[in-house]
Amino acid sequence: MPTLLVIQAHPHIDNSLSLTVGQQFIDSYKAAHPADQVIIRDLYTPEGVPPLNDQTMEAWRKQKFSEKLTADEEQLLNRHASWLTEFIKADKYVFINPMYNHFLPAELKQYLDLTAVAHKTFKYTAEGPVGLLKGKKALHIQAAGGIYHRDGGDPRGDLGDLYLTKMLNFYGVNDVDKLFIEGADAHRDQRQAILDQTLADAKTLAAKF
Repeated sequence: MPTLLVIQAHPHIDNSLSLTVGQQFIDSYKAAHPADQVIIRDLYTPEGVPPLNDQTMEAWRKQKFSEKLTADEEQLLNRHASWLTEFIKADKYVFINPMYNHFLPAELKQYLDLTAVAHKTFKYTAEGPVGLLKGKKALHIQAAGGIYHRDGGDPRGDLGDLYLTKMLNFYGVNDVDKLFIEGADAHRDQRQAILDQTLADAKTLAAKF
């Protein structure tokens, strides 16, 4: 049974274009693939993404040298391992986020740092790093107030999508679809039309994803 992992990197707000399109994709995917498992990993829950901070580094050091961990350190490393295992085991990924200042939300960057683990998602070789998640596929759903990927927009201004795609390729995931909801702030009179078109695109894409 294939597993679709949805990484939802968006604050819990009403009228979000990316969350609305993301939910349309999820609903349509479930209808088209009823036997698949769908897991939603919300990066904005109060507990948040397992951090890479001083405590994490000290816990890793202790683990490396077989020193006794505190209860908090054990819990932290268990969370790291659980999230990483969930990511590795998934067959397909959907990333849902708003563009923040030409980049990804900090929570999504932190999630990618958490999943970039040597010998788990990639390995080093004499010819350079090699991804270990080959054969998987991903979709990036992102809303931006301006236009970057159509109507003469400059995709180089979307540093977040460039970075996410680069990291997925680094992991060996080279089949990456994109679904951009763009221009709703730059062209407020077209907001509903932009949303309607992207909802239709999400439904079509979900059927074959």
